[in-house]
Amino acid sequence: MLDYGMKRLILLLFALVLILVSCGKNEKTVSNTESEYLTDFTINTSRKGHKEWTLIAKRAIQIPGDSVITIFDYNLTFFKNDSFDSYLKADSGLFFPDKGNLYAFKNVFVLTKDSVTLKTDSLFWDNKQKILHAPGEIELKQNGILLKGKDLTSRSNLKEIVIKNVEGREKI
Repeated sequence: MLDYGMKRLILLLFALVLILVSCGKNEKTVSNTESEYLTDFTINTSRKGHKEWTLIAKRAIQIPGDSVITIFDYNLTFFKNDSFDSYLKADSGLFFPDKGNLYAFKNVFVLTKDSVTLKTDSLFWDNKQKILHAPGEIELKQNGILLKGKDLTSRSNLKEIVIKNVEGREKI
């Protein structure tokens, strides 16, 4: 027969095994993490028979059932009367196909047909209102002048620009 101490040890080991087994079962399991991974992702839009904009991304990922598409290394070209109007480039972003809205992140660069350039770290394109909004710090170069500021709002062609908190101007 087993003495009292040995019974306690076996019972303790058994309880420990039960605890370890039950802890493993409480781990959260991820269900259906499959996502659509696309390369050379392109979307073209038009309005009244004229090109409006074209989005081209090197990579895109969409989780089934999610309305957001994550895009990487992409550019968005805006057109006016089927001709180039401006170009937006960024490292990554979020595209909302149901509304045509877009968030651009990291190394965001805009170039217009008039050679106006904008650099920022984040930018939002509101497709319904046709407005760009860069909430953070910006650098805008136009006709030899560099403007630095925060919180830019403009059309995609960078005309009629509103910059809050302009910090300075200098010749380039």
